[in-house]
Amino acid sequence: MDTPDILTVAQARALGTSRKTLRGRKSERHLHGIYSPVRRDRDALTLHRSLLGAAGFRGTDVASQESAAALWGFPDVLPPKDLHLLSVAGDRRTRVKGMTGSRGLVLPEETTFLAGVPLTTPARTWLDLARASGVMRLILWADWLFNPVWGGDWDREPLSTPDELGALLERHRGKPGIRKARLAAERARVGSDSHQETRLRLALVDAGLPEPAVNQWIHDPVTGERIHQGDLTYDEVRIDLEYEGEHHSEKGQVQRDIARSERLQRADWLELRFSSSHTRNNWFPAIHKTRQALLSRGWSPS
Repeated sequence: MDTPDILTVAQARALGTSRKTLRGRKSERHLHGIYSPVRRDRDALTLHRSLLGAAGFRGTDVASQESAAALWGFPDVLPPKDLHLLSVAGDRRTRVKGMTGSRGLVLPEETTFLAGVPLTTPARTWLDLARASGVMRLILWADWLFNPVWGGDWDREPLSTPDELGALLERHRGKPGIRKARLAAERARVGSDSHQETRLRLALVDAGLPEPAVNQWIHDPVTGERIHQGDLTYDEVRIDLEYEGEHHSEKGQVQRDIARSERLQRADWLELRFSSSHTRNNWFPAIHKTRQALLSRGWSPS
C-alpha cells in the first residue's frame, strides 16, 4: 500500500511508518497528529484537500462549510485557514488547533466522497454556508450548482437541482440561515452560464422589468430550427440579451458573435449586448437599455 502524502499517527502506525520518520528532518508537522513523511511544496487547495483527507480518516468527521465549498469549486471560495469539519456522529465538537468543528443533524445522503475526501454534498454545503452568507451570494452559488460551467468547464455535470435544494430546506426547517436560503432558492434558476448573467437577471427583475428566461433556445420562425441559445431572452417580444465576457474579444469569438447577430436579425430578433460597462451604478445602464428595448417592442408596464 502506498503511503499517503499526509497522514495521521494512526495511519502511519497501520502502514508501518515509524514515529521517527514522522518527526525526522525530512518530515513536516501540519496539525496536531497530522504529518507529511516528506516535506514538499503544495498549492493551498492541494494541501487543504490532503489535510481534510487525513482528518476524516477515522470516519467520524466530514469536510463542511468553506472547506467543502473549496473542494467542490464554489466560485470565489478559497481554502480557509482552518479545516472545517462536521461531526457525522453528532456527539462531539473538534477543538484541535487548526480545525473548526461543528455538529448537527446530518443525514447519510448529505455526505459523500470527493477524491477520497469525506465531505458534505454540494447542496448541503450550500445550506451550511447560508448562516454567514448574504442572499445574493447564495443565489449565485445556487445558480452555479445547477450549471457549474462558470469559468469554461463546459462538460461539468450539475452538482444539484432545485428539487434537491427544496427537499433539503424542508428537512432542516430550523437551521440557522434557513430564511436566507429559502429566499435564495426561490430566485435561483437553472441554466446560467456565468455570475454576470445571474446578476443581470436579478437586476432587471428588481427594477420592475419582466424576468427573462435563462438559456432558452431561439427558433427560426419559418423552419422551426434552433438558431441560438440566448443568455437571457424575452420570447414574446423577441429580445435576446447577451452578456459579453472578456473571451468575446478573441478573434474567433468575434466572428461567431457576428454570425449569431446576423441569424437573430434575419429571424426578427433584437439582440442587446452587455459588458462590464453596463454594470455601473447597480446595473443602471443595463436596466435602461433593456427597458427601452422592451418598450420599442410593444411591452408596457403593468
